[in-house]
Amino acid sequence: MTNANDKSTSKKSTLLIDLHYLPAISYFKTLAAADTIILETQETFQKQTFRNRCEILTSNGKEALIVPILHGSSSMIKDIKIDYNQRWFQIHDRSIRSAYGKSPFFDFFIEGISVILSQKHTFLWDLNYALLTLCLENLTLKKVLLESNSYIKPAEVPDNLIDMRGKLVPQSKKTDSKFVIKPYQQVFGNEFVTDLSIVDLLFCAVLDSSEILKE
Repeated sequence: MTNANDKSTSKKSTLLIDLHYLPAISYFKTLAAADTIILETQETFQKQTFRNRCEILTSNGKEALIVPILHGSSSMIKDIKIDYNQRWFQIHDRSIRSAYGKSPFFDFFIEGISVILSQKHTFLWDLNYALLTLCLENLTLKKVLLESNSYIKPAEVPDNLIDMRGKLVPQSKKTDSKFVIKPYQQVFGNEFVTDLSIVDLLFCAVLDSSEILKE
């Protein structure tokens, strides 16, 4: 990964965004519209956000999968450590397999996700980055990924950056959303559940992902 600087962020299609855990479809719609992605490394960790959680669809409806973190002296996002006193990664793997085991593209993608979950990354950032790059590869989205090297206040973001930090949040925090996800066939239910983790789209309708992400 490369650090961002002024010369590398000269295009309008450069995006500044926080790094999420198995991000939502709206996250990848945002990434699909940009050429260069700058991941915010200079922020503090924020609770109850997608930085350590994702949402999948199960037989009982929408379910949140949360990565537990250790609470220490530092709250900088790249210093956040994962709590392995809890067997969360086994729960997440089992939940994903149970939810999507009958989906049409399950066998194509499950092992890659499972391998990363089982690697016991020390830092949340490293886990999220590994999953992000895997998902981009599975979606055949080729993007330049950079890291921010200084914090830019929202009011001071230059015109050549599209600032999406903190704008993609769990549904419980949303008042409205400009992201419209084209419905596709899901494993459970007759009513489409919008904007789940990207794994829902990968497992259920990856062949339509290019159209869905670019609409």
